[in-house]
Amino acid sequence: MKTKIAYKVNNKVHGPELGNAEILGEIGRRIDRFIYERVSGEFARTEIIKEAEEAFRHQYDDEVYEGTCSFGLWAGEFWGKLIISAARVCRVKNSSMLREYLREAAYELLKYQREDGYLNTYRESRNMLEADPELSEKLYGWKSNSNWNIWCRKYTMWGLLECAQLLEDEYILNCVDRMAEQLITEIDELQVRLKDTGVMDGTPACSIMKPILILYRLTGKEKYYEFACKIVKEWNRSDNEKPNLIHNALSGKPVEAWYQIPECYPPEKPGLWIAKAYEMMSCFEGLCELYRISGETLYLDAVKAFYEMLKKEELNILGSVGYCERFASATEYPDAATEICDVIHWMRLCHELFCLTGEAKYMESFEKAFLNAFLAGMYEDGKGGAFFVRSSGRHWSADPQCGTKYQHCCVNNIPRGFVNAIESVVMKSEEGYYINSYVPSIAHFENAKIKIGEGYLNNGSVSIVCRNMEIGQTIFMRIPEWSQHASIIYEGEIITGKAGEYVQVTIKQSDFILKITFDMTLQVRDFAGKYKDLPDNDYHIKRWIDERNGLCNRSVMLRHPMSTLQRGPLLLARTKRLGSDEESMFSQRTVWGKECEGSAVVVKHDHMLCACEVTLHTKDEDYTYLMCDYASAANRDLEDPHYFTVFV
Repeated sequence: MKTKIAYKVNNKVHGPELGNAEILGEIGRRIDRFIYERVSGEFARTEIIKEAEEAFRHQYDDEVYEGTCSFGLWAGEFWGKLIISAARVCRVKNSSMLREYLREAAYELLKYQREDGYLNTYRESRNMLEADPELSEKLYGWKSNSNWNIWCRKYTMWGLLECAQLLEDEYILNCVDRMAEQLITEIDELQVRLKDTGVMDGTPACSIMKPILILYRLTGKEKYYEFACKIVKEWNRSDNEKPNLIHNALSGKPVEAWYQIPECYPPEKPGLWIAKAYEMMSCFEGLCELYRISGETLYLDAVKAFYEMLKKEELNILGSVGYCERFASATEYPDAATEICDVIHWMRLCHELFCLTGEAKYMESFEKAFLNAFLAGMYEDGKGGAFFVRSSGRHWSADPQCGTKYQHCCVNNIPRGFVNAIESVVMKSEEGYYINSYVPSIAHFENAKIKIGEGYLNNGSVSIVCRNMEIGQTIFMRIPEWSQHASIIYEGEIITGKAGEYVQVTIKQSDFILKITFDMTLQVRDFAGKYKDLPDNDYHIKRWIDERNGLCNRSVMLRHPMSTLQRGPLLLARTKRLGSDEESMFSQRTVWGKECEGSAVVVKHDHMLCACEVTLHTKDEDYTYLMCDYASAANRDLEDPHYFTVFV
């Protein structure tokens, strides 16, 4: 399906067409297992996706409706997330079966579209304003301003747009067009600003800008571009009215300091603005798209500044950003807990910025998030995953939401994350090819073929087979920041690279093999953040503990400084999966603050990215641990609250 509106600014770097790239090895097996269980398998198609469709038939997201103050759910997002994932997986796997299934699923859903174009899981289309916390407390027993009406429409539109483009189906596109027309008309009639709808100062609702801009490019209708510009106008205000994303991103202030909120909400930490990470990053992803269409450099500058601020203030030890599901100065806290949706959208933000700039730092952040926090949240059986992953204890498994059997916001999003990873390993620009990661994989660009072998996560030595390459072009090979030195062998010549940058190799013949070796020295990292004894009602305590069943408690949170270990791109962990005992994992013993030398010897262990015997030497004592990559330490639905830790 051809677009009617061309970009003013094209990506500097792009990935291979989906279907021309694949991640292999243990990571590839995990991806394939998850795809089958959650997207393409018979159970996924007939039960999981079908259940998501049922929310449109029952429309229970706002069952109790009083004026515009009804507490609202978010079951309407599930179908769109699953279908976006399925459409992208269909391209990756070139699946004709999945293609036909998506056509059937889209047409079935569209049977619920109203004559005026409205299609959603809220019965009352105009119920889009924040709920009244006092009313919600009367109805549900707790205060909430929750309303996800437009957020749900966003994902439904986006899922249908993915189907329309995959299937080249004008009928589906026309139905999305009617959805958007109805929404814009309704907002105009209500005389409300999009930022004033929903929750969290409109950031979930405003994130609809991305699919609106996709629709604009497909239809050429100026009203959609104007709608997006109207959203963004509210993000650069002189009076700093919330959310003011562009203005504040360029201010350099931490997100937590952008605003204060009424002391009544949230009760656990008065004055903390609820900067919901996932939804806010979704808005900045839309801003990248608006930059491509408009060419307005202010938009790209704001996204780049936002990235830098998050990296400085919100990067946690797991490679993601934020604490649980909000921005709350996460860098300052040794204990980490990060929502999988946040990991995915941090990866997506990094991916967007890399495509636009070709700068290595964005792929550095992407890979760290993918190989650690993201993969930890994708459970080994492929049937589920984590709501958020923790730095010790156990991960918080993603229980079904909104009264469903199988739906969860994070689990439904996971396939989008690994499709971005597949796209990112090897990419291309006008100058040549960018090798961004060295996990086993294969990528095709027209006639050119690049295959990356095993070894990156274990011995640090990788062979890269290149076939049918264009002589005279360049291969850019990223040297990760953690590798203090790296050597590349090409045509018998040894080329050295600088950490954090790309090494450039000019292609001299069409077929050749590159061999690259990284510095896999074990790194002991002392945490330099806060170690204060937090009060019981502090946000970080409340979100760490699983209050429903007590399966993860405060006893596994740090009360004293400790260190973490990194080998290559992987955060290491001790785990009962490798025989570690609770006393050893959660005792006071620590190498923190001491002169310490360490070494790691890789040992064979099935179904892990890496396992190794680690020896740490201090002046007073030696320590020996059998450890593995953080992502494999506890990637399962556990009830043991003392199963693993990343701390030594």
